[in-house]
Formats: sequence, structure tokens, C-alpha cells
Amino acid sequence: MERLTRFWIHPMVGLLAALAPALAAAEATPVTVQTIEASRAAAPLVLSGSFTARQRSDLSTSVAGLVQELRVDIGDTVKTGDLLIRLDPELADLQLSRLRAAQAEAEALRDEARRQAEQAKVLAQSGDLSASLAQTRIAEAATSEAQSASRQAEVREQAARVQRHELRAPYAGVITGRYTDTGEWAVPGTPVLELVDLASLRLDVQVPQARFADIGPDTTVTVRTPALPDRKLDATVEATVPVSDPTARTLRVRLVVDNADRQLLPGMSAQADFHVRSADALVLAPRDALVRRPDGAFGVWVVNEEDGVLRASARRVRTGRTVGTDVEIREGLSDGDRVVVRGNEGLSDGQAVRIVDRIGQPDA
Repeated sequence: MERLTRFWIHPMVGLLAALAPALAAAEATPVTVQTIEASRAAAPLVLSGSFTARQRSDLSTSVAGLVQELRVDIGDTVKTGDLLIRLDPELADLQLSRLRAAQAEAEALRDEARRQAEQAKVLAQSGDLSASLAQTRIAEAATSEAQSASRQAEVREQAARVQRHELRAPYAGVITGRYTDTGEWAVPGTPVLELVDLASLRLDVQVPQARFADIGPDTTVTVRTPALPDRKLDATVEATVPVSDPTARTLRVRLVVDNADRQLLPGMSAQADFHVRSADALVLAPRDALVRRPDGAFGVWVVNEEDGVLRASARRVRTGRTVGTDVEIREGLSDGDRVVVRGNEGLSDGQAVRIVDRIGQPDA
């Protein structure tokens, strides 16, 4: 009888050992896990600012004069070199004519002085004219040369003054202000028109000191504005100003936004989304995986397989900054660990678990 009993007990023990993992899995707590992967993504950075024009000028005339012709009005688009305002040039033209006549007279005297100087040199060599008188003729010719050059300079100066009776666009843009009209007197230094370059707008944003080092010339930036709610605009980092605002603890970053279609205007508000990346790979865990420990620190439940059974083990972690829906884990986890993100409320150390609907991985 004892032999028969042993005969039946041994197979039963083997069967129970074989069924142990299956029985444990059937009684295991269902959990959802996520595999930890190192990432270079950094915390999102969204900052607000207002558009300003890359170039904006209060235009004034170079000389004083009566506005004879006004060719533009508010809202007009102009190209570089377009004529905007012409002042009455009559008096300046008359002065130019007088100076040109004086120049012609000076050139005639110069030519005569040259001829007499050459003749004096020949006569002095033959002895028909004293050397002293020849030197006088040569000096008179040099004086005539100087007077002629002076008259030429006066003519060029007056010609430039006449040309400055015309105000032309220094760059392409849109007239956004008009402060004079035909028949009014224009004075240098007093604005008559406002010109704004709308083709390229700037967006200045204030960046927190802690994030300033994350931004460089190659940082990708996307801009949104309430004026164009359905569009994302690409922007480039034009400059980072390494001088902080001591009251706000921020530094300025200047962005350039293409506005070739001129749908954006200076003064419009906008949000800049900086797609920054960290220099080193970060270990990120979902916020749902974190569990507050009795001592106030954070921990996670890590799933490992032991003898064919999945078991949860508690692990203490040290957290860093928040990156979107994830949290940086500075200590306690490594790339490839599986952490529980659902069903981690009532787990105990070493408890058998069963993975259901595992995120990003096939079911185990």
C-alpha cells in the first residue's frame, strides 16, 4: 500500500510544479506597463511675445522746402528707390545754373592760364622771358586750376542738394503714416512719412534663465498667432541676447518670421513653441507610474520575470523636471525597465502580476 501511495504522489508533485506558473498567472493582479526608453526630448517651452517690424523708419526730407508732389498715401506698398515726395526745386535749380556758369568761367580762365604758363616755359628757355616772370605765369596757372576745382565741387554740392529735393524709399515696405500734404513746408528732421518693412517680422520673447542654454541658432521654432489660428509659422532664431532682466530673471531671444504674404502685422500677439532637445539622453517615466512613498519620496513598481512568473518589485527613484506627460528619472531606472502605469495602487513587493493592454509592446 505504501509503495502504491508513493507511486501516485510523485506524479502529482511533478504535475503541481508544472502547473504552478499557470496557477500563479491566473491569480496574478492585472496591470498595464510601459517600457522605459531614454530620450533626448526636453521640456516643452512655449513663450509669448508681440511682432515688431524688422525695419521701421520715420522718413524726413534732407533739405527744407515746399512739398510740390506727394506720391504715396497710407497703405501704399513701395519698392526700394520709389519716389515718395518731391519738393519744389526751382530756387535750387537756379542756384545750380549760376554755379555752373561760374564753373565754365573758371575753366576758361584755367585753360588760358595753362596756355600762358606753357608759353612762358618756352620763352624762358630761349632767354626771351625772365625766369621770374615765367614762374609767375606757372603760379597763376596753378591758382586757376585750384579755382576751377573749387567751382566744380560747388556744382556737385548743389546738384546733390537739388537731388535731395526728392525723397525716395530706402527699402521696400508699406506706408503706415503720413504727416504732411502738398503745399506744406518740410523741414529736415521732422517726419513726413512712416515706412515699415512687413516682409520680415521679428518676435522678441523673454526666456527663463534656466532654459536659455537650451536655445541656439539651430533650434526649431513654431509660431502661432490668434490672427491666423489655423496656421503654424516657421521661425528662426536670429539672436540670443545674453543680458538678463534682473527683475524678471529672463533673457531675450529674437526670432525672425517670414511674412512674404503680409498677413501678419506689427503689434500682433503670438506664441513661440521651441522644440528644444537636451544634450544628454534622459530617462523618462510616465507620471502615472510614480507612487508617493510613506517617507515622501517617489517610487515605481518594476515588473520582472522570476521562474516564469511576472512579479512586481518596488523601486525608489529620484525625479527631475517634467517633460510633457513624463517625468525625468535621475536615479532608480534605466533604459528597458518595465514600470506599472495602471494597477499600481494596491501592489505589494513580490506580488505576481499579469500584463494586460501593455503600452507599445505585444502582450507577454
